Amino acid sequence: MGLLPSTFRALYRLVLRATSASVLHNIKARKNLFRLWRPIFDRAGQVTRDLETKTLAPTVRLYHEELLNTWQKRMDHTLTFLLSSAQSRGLSHRVVRNVNILSEAHRLWIRANYYRGAKRWNPHLPPSSPTYDPKSLLPADMRAVRKRDRRREAKVLDERCWDALGEVIRMAEARHNLSLGRHRMRPWKIE
Repeated sequence: MGLLPSTFRALYRLVLRATSASVLHNIKARKNLFRLWRPIFDRAGQVTRDLETKTLAPTVRLYHEELLNTWQKRMDHTLTFLLSSAQSRGLSHRVVRNVNILSEAHRLWIRANYYRGAKRWNPHLPPSSPTYDPKSLLPADMRAVRKRDRRREAKVLDERCWDALGEVIRMAEARHNLSLGRHRMRPWKIE
């Protein structure tokens, strides 16, 4: 795979610089928002690479061109929004700040709820250490069963709340024709 066009790379760098300026170059906020931009640009880069191939059917090529044109218009509006956020401390700055806070909260929530039981390797322990033994999937008693069921219900409710919030963000993006980023998630299943 070759490099993406220089205009595409320049747009990515410009969005990153504008994002950094909009959060006043705060390192943690900048990293949170950079994580949101990466999936969007990865997908757009994939579409750009697909357009460079000669083997696309005409209908698929037309669809990809329309998708890329819509994405470029959204990026133009997003850059305007980020510029406004960097220059004034008005509504656009508060939106960027809140997106950053929500992104961090969502990342911590995912880590706490879905990767909580993951064990890390300790080089000082032998491979046969009881620390590495898997936990039993069978509950010890009815109290543990009820506790597990309540935890599952709370997890489903939390997930539905985050889904609703994501839907509100997507509606706001569509209304104002801009993009606020996407989370890259690993798929999971409810136990």
